[in-house]
Amino acid sequence: MAGEDWGFFERRTNSEHLRLLVNSGYKSEYPIVSFDELLSVTVNVYRLSHSGKRRADAVAQLEQWASRLERTMQQAGEHHYIGRLHTEAKLEFYYYVPNSFNDEAVRALLKNEGDVRAQLYRKPDPDWSFYAYMLPDDREQLLIHNAQMVYALAHHGDQINRQRTVYHWLLFRRNDDRAGMKHTLERLGYHIEDGKKGDPEPDYPYPLVISRQDDVRLDTLNRRVEELYGLLKDTEGKYDGWGSAMKLSLGARIKAYWRRLLTGSTDSKRNGMWK
Repeated sequence: MAGEDWGFFERRTNSEHLRLLVNSGYKSEYPIVSFDELLSVTVNVYRLSHSGKRRADAVAQLEQWASRLERTMQQAGEHHYIGRLHTEAKLEFYYYVPNSFNDEAVRALLKNEGDVRAQLYRKPDPDWSFYAYMLPDDREQLLIHNAQMVYALAHHGDQINRQRTVYHWLLFRRNDDRAGMKHTLERLGYHIEDGKKGDPEPDYPYPLVISRQDDVRLDTLNRRVEELYGLLKDTEGKYDGWGSAMKLSLGARIKAYWRRLLTGSTDSKRNGMWK
């Protein structure tokens, strides 16, 4: 049985801006035999958001409805929930089910939900081709990591909107590519950290550490990663992550002090540097 490996990221197509939440835990074992139908539940969120309710009320109603959908799916029978997709107009939940899956209870839920307008669709997909479409590529995997890191920083009390030095680690196969990239990076506003050493890998023996003054909000970090990933795509190099010192609120600093005092912790994350 696959584990859970949930990740959130954004994807832009020619026509839409997609926000995806995907369980990559099935990546090594899909397609799962007998779960050969794709079942989707599509909610018209545009209608809900323009129903006259305050945004907070509409979101709360949708969250309550999603919880009821989850319970109804669990009671209906075996299934694999692979993720959801959100656009400006719709929110779609995706599952793989066996042909014998009885969806009557789910259809009854959708029929009796008042302001929430939703539809159920089913189609054969024995190869799990839609799941393959939803899986993140290498660039999108970096964006998932950004979201996880920002959530963790905020959870630990970091004031993510505060400016600080943010470091980025790059790796190259060839030293010529590393040397040639420095001028481009400086022109874009990055500082070359010649005094800091990266962690080389056997296939990428030439590290480069750069930095710039930034906040660590998700949209800021995603822009930086997109920029650096695009630059490295034309070289034999790869992006190896970012890190920064934490900027804690007063309350978070007091909590961290007492935690270190009581536990003797020397965890580098608690002491401020994340990568």
